[in-house]
Amino acid sequence: MYRWLPTLAVLLALLISGGCSLFPSGDPVKSVQLHRPSLPPIHASREAIQLEVFFVDRPADDPLLGQTLWREVDQIAAIPAETREILHKNGFQIGHSGSSPPQAIQTLLGLVADAGSSDNTSGKPMVGLRKALPPGIETELQASDARERCRVYITDTTGEKPYEFDNARCVFRMKSARLRDGWIKIDFQPEIHHGELKARHTPTDEGWTYQNRQKIDVRNAQQFSLTMNVGEIAVITATNDQPESMGDLFFRRDDDGGMKQRLLIVRVADCGKGATTY
Repeated sequence: MYRWLPTLAVLLALLISGGCSLFPSGDPVKSVQLHRPSLPPIHASREAIQLEVFFVDRPADDPLLGQTLWREVDQIAAIPAETREILHKNGFQIGHSGSSPPQAIQTLLGLVADAGSSDNTSGKPMVGLRKALPPGIETELQASDARERCRVYITDTTGEKPYEFDNARCVFRMKSARLRDGWIKIDFQPEIHHGELKARHTPTDEGWTYQNRQKIDVRNAQQFSLTMNVGEIAVITATNDQPESMGDLFFRRDDDGGMKQRLLIVRVADCGKGATTY
């Protein structure tokens, strides 16, 4: 019997070297799943400008939305006086901060505790997202939930007029451009999208086409631009004394009998790489 041992050892060696297994090591289905190929992650192009966008909801009478915030945020140098005046008449308040956020913005973002509130979650809910904008390409940012029906007073060069909208959504159309290393310009166009969603004749870069969309009310006089460096912050919200204005429609709502106000905070995270536009 012992004379067969060398032969048996040779057979075992051949089986193992050939990739076979005498004893199954596990469920073959699980083994296939572990080695299943997966799609590579999608990365933004190196030319894209990276923005961090936050929506912060606070009680409308929160002192943090008043002088506490606006004495720390620049409202003068950010936008030309004529544009700033028409925006203010339509209920918008816009500011600009450096890359070191002031105390009020840090509190709004939850980076520091709110000393004036026993509930440090009073600034919630806060929604954050990251947007990659290739220079010159437009994107839409919805600022508020849809309203089934609303009335808004809009001021332009001819005065103030009332408008009524059904199924209204408040949207900022945004477009960015790189100015020089570390500096970009972001255009913000306030729009009210309203009415039924259906195929409409729409202009595009390739010509006219049909797209499923609502009607769009565009007020070019209210378009504004901010020139920002990496790390700098824009703050956009409503004034607190203009009910039924566009700013009020974009950023304020009745929440079970209590008025809430929303702030849009945009931070430049990365200017991207590529050709500079002057």
